[in-house]
Amino acid sequence: MTLDFTAIFTGLLNDMKTNQHSITKHCEKNNGVPWGSDAHDVANQTACKLVAAGLYHISNIKEVYDSVNQQNPYDNQEFKQFASCLMLKAVAQQMIEKSVVCNIQPGIEAAFKVAETIKGEKCTQQPCIVCTWNANTKDELNGCTIDSGKVNVKDKLDTLITKDKKDNVDQTLEAITKTGGNSGTLCPRLQCLASKVEALKTDPNSNAVSII
Repeated sequence: MTLDFTAIFTGLLNDMKTNQHSITKHCEKNNGVPWGSDAHDVANQTACKLVAAGLYHISNIKEVYDSVNQQNPYDNQEFKQFASCLMLKAVAQQMIEKSVVCNIQPGIEAAFKVAETIKGEKCTQQPCIVCTWNANTKDELNGCTIDSGKVNVKDKLDTLITKDKKDNVDQTLEAITKTGGNSGTLCPRLQCLASKVEALKTDPNSNAVSII
């Protein structure tokens, strides 16, 4: 199988951008509580929808046997799901870093909490992975190589995100970067900043660090 990271990454970004509004049911609440209408909650619900759309994409990856082009569909499907999961988590980290005012980590975590549910709904042909998020997500790719050590996964993803597919990434993340809390008037920005300050009070190591 040709390791076409670019095609896998492009497919993920396209589905995140186009399908974020079709998975609303998975992002109506956070820990059982409906999202509010202030800028902080709007930004987090938006982040949840983007990530949930990515999870839908992963669970929709299906490979079918073909005697010429696809002789090992099981392993190829699993590889593409794993690769897409790593890519989704890298994009989610970009979302956190580019959301300069709003702390959107709660929304991202809310989406990953329903990954098992999404897998059950959409992945009807084994293998089916559950893409998860944890405290080590940011660093888990360090030193990871594939293709007999020829490809450093972190370096490859960094190149895709910051160079080769930067325009696609920026377009996908516009829903976050252009949300009212990040680029709007004073009031919604204050709403996001207030939530960010509270997050830092409870967790000094939180990703809710303003760079403005």
